Amino acid sequence: MRVILRPMQERPAYERDPFLRALETKVLETGLEGGRPWAVLVDTIFYPEGGGQPSDRGKLGEASVERVEKREGRILHFLDRPVEKGPVRCLLDWERRWDHMQQHTAQHLLTALAADRFGWKTQAFHLGPEVCDIDLDASSLSIEERIRLEEEAAREVAAARPIRVRYVDPGELPSLQVRTRGLPEGHRGPVRLVEIEGVDLNTCGGTHLPDTARIGGIALLGTEPMRGGTRLSFVAGERARRRLRGREEAFARLRSLLGAADEEIPGAVQA
Repeated sequence: MRVILRPMQERPAYERDPFLRALETKVLETGLEGGRPWAVLVDTIFYPEGGGQPSDRGKLGEASVERVEKREGRILHFLDRPVEKGPVRCLLDWERRWDHMQQHTAQHLLTALAADRFGWKTQAFHLGPEVCDIDLDASSLSIEERIRLEEEAAREVAAARPIRVRYVDPGELPSLQVRTRGLPEGHRGPVRLVEIEGVDLNTCGGTHLPDTARIGGIALLGTEPMRGGTRLSFVAGERARRRLRGREEAFARLRSLLGAADEEIPGAVQA
């Protein structure tokens, strides 16, 4: 019996199992765009950029995956060198995926808490290489409000709330209390929902953790005015620990240079 392989007949591997780090699959199509080679696979562990979350990276055989995009149902893997059609092994940059899952899950939690407990709706989300941010429809946030939001988030992280993914028919959405900014243009078929038990139900195609405990902690960094609202910057998980280590190392150098304790450093610098 002849088997005809078609790309993405099922949900891709990055949706089925976001903890999958390697995959044996096949290259179906190849091409060039702006001089950069791309490939389409039968299945993929590489998340394509979308919803504020950057794409995954890793290896496709000997080629490096530098960017992944979803276009009209096809997932294009942009590479640093051409690959041939046929069997190939995918290896995921796991450290990048884990970081993105921590940051994106933290965003879902912060968005839900900001809306339900403070009345601030999220207008946009950006997952940057060092810092993440959400744009809230609040004119400003006081230091006290920011501390309260951070404390609320810490309680939900400690609660280890389960996080589940499910698919529903678009016609079911009006009867569900779903937090959404709308479906992508041209969307067809089931809608993917990500639920933080007891806290949030959201339409999202990104990769997430299985529970809030694995976020590891959320630190709110600061705010700035943005298009009539407020941009709130944050880091979660490993990023928060790296940032704390970096700040402690910087303060240790300042203490040595200025001969001052932490609380005396601003005055010493001013003097």
